Amino acid sequence: MRLNQLRDFVAVFDAGSIRAASRKLGVSQPGLTKSVRLLEEELGSTLMHRTSRGVTLTPAGRSFLAHARAVHVELARARAELDQIAAVADASVTLGVAAVFGPVLIP
Repeated sequence: MRLNQLRDFVAVFDAGSIRAASRKLGVSQPGLTKSVRLLEEELGSTLMHRTSRGVTLTPAGRSFLAHARAVHVELARARAELDQIAAVADASVTLGVAAVFGPVLIP
């Protein structure tokens, strides 16, 4: 299971159709359809019913959607934490001291 498959599944549900999700994500409809189909095959369960009016979730799809959203939330938290760590690592302190006190205070 790949993160992009989870992203695609959530996007299709949120957008209401594969066409709308493909436009939102900037990917092709066939590619998006294949991604969701491969996810369903890997899970061994149909997650959504596709109709000419859009998609509806199956009971398995509703259950899996909650988990897929939780993965996205945790991933966003991990990215935010890494950004904070990188910001601290790049931080610097500048200290201004008069030339008379520098040799005494700095060491």
